[in-house]
Amino acid sequence: MQPTAIMTAANLLADARRQGRPLAALPDDVRPATFADAAAIQVATVRVLRDSVAGYKVAGSDPAEVMWGAVLRSRLKPAPAVFAATEVPLLGVEAEIAYRLEDDFTAADRSITLADFDRRVSVLPAIEVVDTRFTSYTDTPLLDRAADFMSNGGLVYGEPWADAASHDLVKLAITFRAGDTLLSDTVGGNAAGDPRLPALAFIQAPGRPDLLPRGTIITTGAYSGLQYAKAGDVVSAKFAGYGEITVTLSV
Repeated sequence: MQPTAIMTAANLLADARRQGRPLAALPDDVRPATFADAAAIQVATVRVLRDSVAGYKVAGSDPAEVMWGAVLRSRLKPAPAVFAATEVPLLGVEAEIAYRLEDDFTAADRSITLADFDRRVSVLPAIEVVDTRFTSYTDTPLLDRAADFMSNGGLVYGEPWADAASHDLVKLAITFRAGDTLLSDTVGGNAAGDPRLPALAFIQAPGRPDLLPRGTIITTGAYSGLQYAKAGDVVSAKFAGYGEITVTLSV
């Protein structure tokens, strides 16, 4: 993908975010044809927004095929958190497990093992706020959504789970609510089974940024599936053995 096309797509996505005017679609001549194109558009969009990357949402457990979306520093918040519903009008929410890197991960760490990963991260229960810069989330092609930070609207994270290693996160029970409405009550459900696997695949991926600084948060996909809240809801995720985190979608 040519640099001019990447910048055009990035400017369109940034304007849609800043102006609250979603796109019907990216023009055909600036649409990503590969995930590498989509990742390049993400990098350019961060620059246009004059923001920085504080984390990533990841999907997939094969380093050759894993996909990621940047989480902007301005959209990463500790629980309990508040997002204005107008900032994230799709109001999608997902209960997830995330990992915080406790030291720098460089290009040399692409050979990391799962045991090394466990020693160098902290476990953080999380709620992803899902949003889109397109008029239709479901009708937007996957790579276009990937260019749009994989539809990340924000990420809320809890305090580190000190004894997470003593719990089976493959079969983690999570009760997910929006106000008085039960969104889901699940045992397990992460698409990869073990939530560590998407994070490990991202670290091992040949195309990921060479430097992942200490403090970077990697969130690994929904246990609950994509759910939807309403403006004004307090969304809560209760993780068995840990406790509850919340995000308010304020009117």
